[in-house]
Amino acid sequence: MTPATPAERLQTAFGEELVQIGASADDIPFALVPVSQVTAALRLLRDELGYQRFVDMTAVDYLERDERFELNYLVHSLSANAWFRLKARTSGDASSAVSVFPGINWYEREVYDLFGVVFSDHPNLTRIMLPDDWAGYPLRRDAPIDWEPVEFSQRRQEQYGD
Repeated sequence: MTPATPAERLQTAFGEELVQIGASADDIPFALVPVSQVTAALRLLRDELGYQRFVDMTAVDYLERDERFELNYLVHSLSANAWFRLKARTSGDASSAVSVFPGINWYEREVYDLFGVVFSDHPNLTRIMLPDDWAGYPLRRDAPIDWEPVEFSQRRQEQYGD
């Protein structure tokens, strides 16, 4: 008997390794897998379940957790007109999923640049938004909010004549 939902199919494939299944606040079903299983889970979603369209990937920083970063991958099945979200938690390292969805390259670089999550086996893990000499990761919850000087002060007007 074939499982009825992608989450159930992932549960069959990963068994006890699967951490959680459910639905997000936006009613998109999700599965939380160990970070070491992300590439395999995305491949299963693409090859066996028809989720051929990679839509988005991002991270959320939960500072109070040991595995503080939650990676979120959103995929879509055109044939079933269905969405699915894959989640994984990490303390800062993950495997690249570029081999499954080549377009994820830019999203992983963005998460690296802004959160500091390092994706092993990534073909070009370099900063994509911030200068190469930028220190730190601005979207981490513990990042200082006063990194750059404010440019609209009275002193600027006097100095530059703006």
